[in-house]
Amino acid sequence: MSALAASSLRDRLNRLGGLAPRTAPRFQPALEAPRGFEPVETPYGVAFLRQDVMPLKPLDPDPGSVAYLDTETTGLSGGSGTLVFAAAVARPIDCGLRVAQVFLPQPGMEPAFLYALHEELRPASAIASFNGASFDLPILRTRWVMARMGGELVHPRHVDLLTLVRALYRHRMESCTLRAVEERLLGYEREDPIAGALVPDAYFTYMRVGSSPLLELALEHNRLDVISLVYLHSVLLKRLRGADADMDAADWLALGRHRFRRGARADGWRALRNATGFFDGAAAATAGLWITRRLVRRRSIDAADRLLERLDGAFADDVRVAVARARLLEWRRRDPSRALSVVEAAQRRVPEAAAGLEPRRQRLRRKVEPLRGGDGSGGDRNRGRDRRKGDRGEGWLQASLGYGPGQGLDDAGIELGPGA
Repeated sequence: MSALAASSLRDRLNRLGGLAPRTAPRFQPALEAPRGFEPVETPYGVAFLRQDVMPLKPLDPDPGSVAYLDTETTGLSGGSGTLVFAAAVARPIDCGLRVAQVFLPQPGMEPAFLYALHEELRPASAIASFNGASFDLPILRTRWVMARMGGELVHPRHVDLLTLVRALYRHRMESCTLRAVEERLLGYEREDPIAGALVPDAYFTYMRVGSSPLLELALEHNRLDVISLVYLHSVLLKRLRGADADMDAADWLALGRHRFRRGARADGWRALRNATGFFDGAAAATAGLWITRRLVRRRSIDAADRLLERLDGAFADDVRVAVARARLLEWRRRDPSRALSVVEAAQRRVPEAAAGLEPRRQRLRRKVEPLRGGDGSGGDRNRGRDRRKGDRGEGWLQASLGYGPGQGLDDAGIELGPGA
């Protein structure tokens, strides 16, 4: 639900009158609560809460005071007709892992349900979920409005673990479902007590006949999901810090891209340098091209030229490197003759790419021939004049940024050794 729609809906509900705590519906004793749930008083009536504390092995790194959230709903489409009937919150405490689960016995008790859930989230410094940014939190905000609760659903800052999994592991995983992530990253395969598609049916059955084994399985499914999130968050934090011992060029490239997109440029540079340092495979070449592109944007042309020359030698079969080097030589160095040599060398090394490079080669030839003259001396003088002109402009900009030609902010790390 958009902010505008939620605001309009709230205005209409306010005109009808909000739900005051003193008028909240009471629990109907005829409904049988699921096993382990106890009634707790809230300003909006009775909510049903189950609390468990289980051992938690030390986490390295430790995410800190984070509340892990997972919800079960009557459908996946969202919207005002979808109810959240169960929510589990796992929070590390001094003596282990506290898992609190709130259950909604009937729709009329939704305000008490939402209040109890909000109280479970409030002490944490952050909350984490799996696809919560797209599903869990939006539907909880919608239900908060529909239940005519006061104000908006306020919660600590949120981290979506699915977003991190996709950013850091998509190149390794065909599927990023929670089950696949548990098997691949956490190293265990659990037998789900109930298929996710059957969870809404379990609640509807409860609404008709009371508590049933199917509902117990759905609630256990909810608890197992939220416990997995605790360990998954620690694994992802370790990868974000670049502390995994078995990271290869593709892993460092994924990490570098993610850190750059999040604004952590220093971490992004470090990860991309580590990826390039393998000097083997498409991922390492891609990381090197990312670095040169950013060096060019900083006008650190000398450093970009040196790195591209080394990449061209290390990745002889990767046409992308040859094209990038030819572009830099032609447009930044004003040296079309060297650019032509790079393109022709790439055509000889990679015959299957020769046809694709031919238009560039022809254009460079037309650009070079008028410069060569009879003995080539005129072309050399023109190239030298263009190069000196480009160096003067580049040197002025670098001086204004506080570093000398060919020595950008991160250029010290460009001299990469094998396996750096």
